[in-house]
Amino acid sequence: MASPDLSFEDRLNQEYNLKGRTRLAAYLSIVLYTLFVGLDAVYTPQYFMTFLFIRLGVIAAVGLILLILSKTKTSRAVMNVALALALVDAAGIAVMIYILGGFLSSYYQGLNIIVMGMIVLIPLAFRWTVYLYLSVWIMYAVPSFVRYFLGQKPIVVDGQEIEVWRFVINNILFLTAIIVVGAFGSSIMESIRRRELRGRLQLEETTAQLQESNVKLKSLDELKTQFFANVNHELRTPLTLILAPLKAVLEGRMGKLSPTLKDALETMQRNGYKLLKLINNLLDLNKLEEGKMRLKLKNVDLVDFIPPLLASAKPLADQKQIRLYCQHPPHPIDLILDPDQFEKVVFNLLSNALKFTNKGGKITIYIEEKDHTVTMTVEDTGIGIPSNMLETIFDRFSQVDGSKSRAQEGTGIGLALAREIVIVHKGSIRAESELGRGSRFIVEMLKGEEHFDGEVLDRRSEDLPIGLRRRLTDTEEPRVQDIVTDFRRLQLVDLEKVDIEGGRVDQAKIHDALILCIDDNPEVLKLMKMLLADEYDLELVTSAEKGLVFLRERNPDLVLCDVMMPGMDGHAFARAIKKDESLKHIPIILVTARTGAEMLAEGMQAGADDYISKPFDSTELKARIRGQLRLRQMESELALANRNLRMRTSDLVDQQKSLFLSTVKSLASAIDAKDEYTRLHSTRVTEFTVKIAMKMGFGGKELGDLELAALLHDVGKIAVPESILKKPGKLTDEEFKLIKEHPARGENILSPVVELKEIARIIRSHHERYDGTGYPDKLKGREIPLGSRIMAIADTYDSITSLRTYRKPASHRFAVKEIVGCSGTQFDPEVVEHFLAIASTFVPDQSQDQEEEAKKA
Repeated sequence: MASPDLSFEDRLNQEYNLKGRTRLAAYLSIVLYTLFVGLDAVYTPQYFMTFLFIRLGVIAAVGLILLILSKTKTSRAVMNVALALALVDAAGIAVMIYILGGFLSSYYQGLNIIVMGMIVLIPLAFRWTVYLYLSVWIMYAVPSFVRYFLGQKPIVVDGQEIEVWRFVINNILFLTAIIVVGAFGSSIMESIRRRELRGRLQLEETTAQLQESNVKLKSLDELKTQFFANVNHELRTPLTLILAPLKAVLEGRMGKLSPTLKDALETMQRNGYKLLKLINNLLDLNKLEEGKMRLKLKNVDLVDFIPPLLASAKPLADQKQIRLYCQHPPHPIDLILDPDQFEKVVFNLLSNALKFTNKGGKITIYIEEKDHTVTMTVEDTGIGIPSNMLETIFDRFSQVDGSKSRAQEGTGIGLALAREIVIVHKGSIRAESELGRGSRFIVEMLKGEEHFDGEVLDRRSEDLPIGLRRRLTDTEEPRVQDIVTDFRRLQLVDLEKVDIEGGRVDQAKIHDALILCIDDNPEVLKLMKMLLADEYDLELVTSAEKGLVFLRERNPDLVLCDVMMPGMDGHAFARAIKKDESLKHIPIILVTARTGAEMLAEGMQAGADDYISKPFDSTELKARIRGQLRLRQMESELALANRNLRMRTSDLVDQQKSLFLSTVKSLASAIDAKDEYTRLHSTRVTEFTVKIAMKMGFGGKELGDLELAALLHDVGKIAVPESILKKPGKLTDEEFKLIKEHPARGENILSPVVELKEIARIIRSHHERYDGTGYPDKLKGREIPLGSRIMAIADTYDSITSLRTYRKPASHRFAVKEIVGCSGTQFDPEVVEHFLAIASTFVPDQSQDQEEEAKKA
């Protein structure tokens, strides 16, 4: 038996206060032993003094136990003391029971109190409870049996004697039953205590692990946030060195620019602004989370503050034919806030509304003033937000559609930044929405400035450009306004529409290869045009669905396709192409910003021929395109060579088959030539066999094999002497035996030719009978090959209606009658039915052959 876990046992005893409850049991024992002195005086006055001394002795022993209990340190020692306490109490009662007559004493009820009290008062382990209960039973039973066997008189109750043995059985059964119940109770209580403690320990362990994980996660999050801040801060310097010269070049300070070069530089500037905006948002989020954001508070009239911001967004709204409105009270509404930061809130909410509002929609900003607050509501008629996303929409990196086929681009930090800025202003922001009906973003700001914490305020008296206050001790980040003068354009740069109409190819083909470029980002398509238009004809489309339509119309040489697109994504597009037999030969190169082995594997499984990650090098892109085009050219050349080879092979097979058929017919003619009376017999049997087979639905190779079998059905007669074949009279048994061997000999002649094995099997069985009495194998019914059953009728018909050396030809009617009469015995009834359906067509052929034979005769 495995030893118990001592640490668990100690914890179990500590949890259920074994020491304290043992002390309580000892005090209760002293009280009860003292109180029952009154019972002794009433029930056993003759033993009062004796019992008093016994009780005093027990009380003294219990006092000693209490003293020992106070000195014990270990759980095991406390358990021993608790057991000793119970045994002392039980021993005192057992002595008094013995004095009062053993089984005849009602004092044994005191033992019942101990048995049941131990379950409730002291959480003893089950094994200790068993020791105690066994000891109590022995303390009661042994002395009582001693008194019983020494002799006890019957007791008279209501004038009637009751034998002592009846009391023995009664008391022993009751005490034993109480002990058994108590033992079960002790076992169940211990099991419950242990289960509860194990659950508690597991919960504590889980809690400790969670706390440790939480600490690690917090540390990792802080490290990640700090890393983000450091990286983004370091990105600003090279980005400044890109954007500043670009601005100077675009303004014409370095000479006149061609339209193509200016377009390329504007694309670079626009995407530089996007990157700068993303960096700024991440830096702002990092500052807000670390509590480093400082507000430059000013008194702002919202009525004058909002319209200029709407005016900045109007050109972008006009592109989508979205109407912009602002509703406000006729009087000024003053609010203390940081204008630069609150602009970010307004622009993020406007950008979100413009992005998800369809063409012809409406966006309205409402400004309301209340007693202590000012509310700004941005309402749109866009697609709406699911109800389960209304709370999480403000979480960092959260997006309503985070799939790779989402309709709108974005990082999911705009609304998170807006919420953090509002919170640092001690305001609140929430969203209300109904799918398909639009959304409302409600920003509520407190009036006055008493609610601002001093630690978030920037105490500088003036706002100087970064260049004038750069010091070694200055840790303030450069503001966006110090790098980009058109700050409001920067906030809405993600929504600027790029025209790619000029990127479409003409119908006339200029270069050798036509490439279809698919990307939902127009600027990527413009880049593809700039990089590839000098070598390839290009078709630029903004969705996979449009790409499929073009593929079926123009059949391009190669497809460059983005992976993450609204609607059908790049992987689904590749799968659709590779499932189409008419398009699957077109090579597909997937282009994506998401890298990694899993993404690469998914693309290849979808059917992509190659994969290239953004940002890509133009040289690498062109090299991969050339490689895929070369592969396609080689595949086309190989397919053409295979097609030519198949045509040549088919011609050779046809020639071989023609030569083979000629050989077979020559062989059949040679067989017929052996007997002038059976001339053209093989030809006629073949014609009759083919007619019956066609009536039964034969076709293709099956019909061709049967035709050859019919032509060669008498090939075995080559081994039969001509004297027997031409004998005019009746054949002897030996001669007929030789004739009956010709089907097997025919099979032996043809079997070495692999192509004729099935034909040889039909020939072997063409003289078998349907009732099983034919030759050479006595096959029966459907054991006979169907071709053999058909040929048997055709052969019999021709034999009856043809001229032989030993008889004249019979009529067509007679032959049909004979065949019908042998249906079910010699012939298959089903084949006979098909023969009867076309038998009339045999007459002209047979008559013509008979006339030729008669002339020769």
